[in-house]
Amino acid sequence: MLPCRHETQVVSQVQPAIELLTDLDALYPDVLRQHAIEPADYKGSLVFRSAVESIRGRFAASSTTQREGIVDEILKLLRRQSRIADYARTSGRQRYDFTIGIERNPDYFVALEVKGGEGNSINISERPLWAKEFGVWCHLDGAIVNQPAHGAHSIVNRLANELVTRKKQVDMVFFKDVLCGTRLRPCPKYAIHEQENARIAPDILLFPQRIPSQDDPEPPVHTLDTLRLPRLILDLFGVHGELLPKHLWYVHIKIAEESAGKLSRIIEVETQGRIVDRSKSRSWRV
Repeated sequence: MLPCRHETQVVSQVQPAIELLTDLDALYPDVLRQHAIEPADYKGSLVFRSAVESIRGRFAASSTTQREGIVDEILKLLRRQSRIADYARTSGRQRYDFTIGIERNPDYFVALEVKGGEGNSINISERPLWAKEFGVWCHLDGAIVNQPAHGAHSIVNRLANELVTRKKQVDMVFFKDVLCGTRLRPCPKYAIHEQENARIAPDILLFPQRIPSQDDPEPPVHTLDTLRLPRLILDLFGVHGELLPKHLWYVHIKIAEESAGKLSRIIEVETQGRIVDRSKSRSWRV
């Protein structure tokens, strides 16, 4: 789906690193003893597993803080430039992380949930009744086991399932990758690769304007004219004119009727006039 790809040379080193750490007790027991670790306890007494879980917990905590901090900085800049009226962090109190007041009198509010880049907890959020727009900011924090396209595909399918089964309307997804524009992975959208990551706009996936149903099987997809937050963020990053299509992805969701009274969900992702991703769910009975 996304054109970004990790360098093969770097990705190829992940599995050897896993094997080395997993078999350290057998391969280099003296190294463990030098650090006061008994080889017999490395796996037998769960020393290795406990260390991995502890490290993973620290990474998860720091990633959550980092990605919410990045969104906070973007919203702070929008407010400073008077592009939005105000915003507030609501994580910890609500099942969405930011409330954004685009304007007052009349009120126009947006709710934004912040997630990681793989969509594992994408269903842990709720759209408030007052929200004119509801979006999800997905932040890929640097893991290179899977390509960015894998995370984007997973997020789209999970959110499509939320739309159809839970009737939870999601209007847009902002997909920001911390590695994009770095030397490890130059951004393929631009000819000049030596760009700072902070200056590269997120990809924006626009979802249907209404919840797909049997009576309305393929609702029209949002555009920059039917939503307000996406254009504000793209403007902030300096994305205009011919650059806009490079950052926009249109998610078409269709409820298809099959034989024997069954339905299925078809998803097509379009960008710059091309279908770049297509998937079909398992059928279910009405």
